[in-house]
This record gives sequence, C-alpha cells and structure tokens, in this order.
Amino acid sequence: MTVHTLTATALRAGYGETDILHGLDLAVPPGKITAIVGANACGKSTLLRAMSRLLAPRQGHVVLDGRSVHNTPSRELARTLGLLPQSPVAPEGITVADLVSRGRHPHQRLFSRWTRKDDEAVDRALSATKTTELAERSVDELSGGQRQRVWIAMALAQETDILLLDEPTTFLDISHQVEVLDLLSDLNHSRATTVVMVLHDLNLAARYADFLVAMREGRIHVCGAPEDVLTEDNVLDVFGLESRIITDPTSGRPIMLPIGRHRIATANAEDGMFR
Repeated sequence: MTVHTLTATALRAGYGETDILHGLDLAVPPGKITAIVGANACGKSTLLRAMSRLLAPRQGHVVLDGRSVHNTPSRELARTLGLLPQSPVAPEGITVADLVSRGRHPHQRLFSRWTRKDDEAVDRALSATKTTELAERSVDELSGGQRQRVWIAMALAQETDILLLDEPTTFLDISHQVEVLDLLSDLNHSRATTVVMVLHDLNLAARYADFLVAMREGRIHVCGAPEDVLTEDNVLDVFGLESRIITDPTSGRPIMLPIGRHRIATANAEDGMFR
C-alpha cells in the first residue's frame, strides 16, 4: 500500500454564479479515516466533488502527491482515488455483478483481457458488503439500502488507496450503517486505505474517524481529533444546537446529546446529570 498525500489549498468552488467554498484549506491525513460534518448546504459534498475533480475550482487547487488532480489523466487518477458520490445513477437494467465490475475499469489496459485478479476483487467487494446473493439481480429491483451497499461494493472493487465517500450510510438502517463503517474501518486498518467520508451522524463520525472536519458556510470551522472537535461550543457554532457531550463507554470517544428547545430549561436545571 502506497501512502499518498491529498491537499486542498485556497479552494474556491461553486455552481453557477454562487460560491459554495470560500478559500478552503485542507490536508487529508494519509492512512487515516476523516469524517466531514456540518449543517446542510455548508459545502461538504462540494468539497468532495472538488477534491475528486468532478468540480473544477474557481481558485486554488487540489494536489495529489504533488500533482494537480486536474492535470492527472482520468484512468491514472482512478487507480489511486475512488469516489462514491451522493445519489449515483446506474444504467437501466444493469445487474449488480456488472455494476460492481465497473469498479475494475481503471485497471484495464487497452486491449487487455479480464483477469482472475479482477474476478477476485469483485468477489471480495460483494462478500464484504454482503451483496453476493444479489449479484444476478437488476439494480433497478433493489431497495434503497441494498442499492447503496452495491455502490459501496463497486467503490471497493476499484481497490484504490484513497476512498472518498459522500454519505455512504444513506438509506441504510442502523445495523447496516454500523456494518459499512466497520467495513471501512477494517479496510483502513488492514490496507492503510485513506478514507474521507461525509457523514450526518455526529456520533458515528466521532466513533469511527481519526480526524473530524466541521464545516460552516463553505469554510472549515474546526478540524482535529474527535475529542477536540465535538464540543458543546462547536456543535452550537456549526449546527446552532444546544447539546451536552459525554464519553462513549464503549469506544471512549465523545457522544453528542442534543437538547431540543423545550428541554433546554430542564437540561440546564439538571446539568449535573450530564457532567
């Protein structure tokens, strides 16, 4: 496994006339799991799209191993950096096995034949996401949760050293959310795969990530270790939400307990229960 560096510098990007990212700087910790969190429309997905070169920046640049991703040939980039975007669309009528096999395309040379190594990579990806039994079914027939696991399988079949995932737990129930995050954690520990993912669940982000990035209005508000980022002040600043932070007795990581408006007075009066 090669350790790669991925950085964004003075990144400004957006859609139409609207800027979403405003001069953002980020150095992704190599070989670690990074989770990007923040309120809706704060720029999380836009950042991932810009870092994967799906979106060209208006200013600044994204650099992979000292080379701009926008100057790197597509197939070469895809052998190092894999992306699972938000709400991907599959070709009509394609089977699960065929879709997952598409993750191997960056590894195919001109006029090269499909190899046993490709078969093994697809089989591993299907097995890891528990979708082997779905292999011959049409993607159109699957539930939202099944479809999401198949897309993750395709990303895994690509076998890149860096994985960017935009809300990989979308449509999944809590047990499958944990399974997917455990899988990504195993991948990180066994192959030192660098994982960068957008998550909405702050507590799952804090449990699984080595590095948290909290965004606000197109900028990085704070980043660092989960215990440094997931604080009551930061949750209030980033989400406008009153909360209490306690320690997860299982992982030792911080847990955020939200306080609804009707509970703030009670929570303040019983503050000792949380501290």
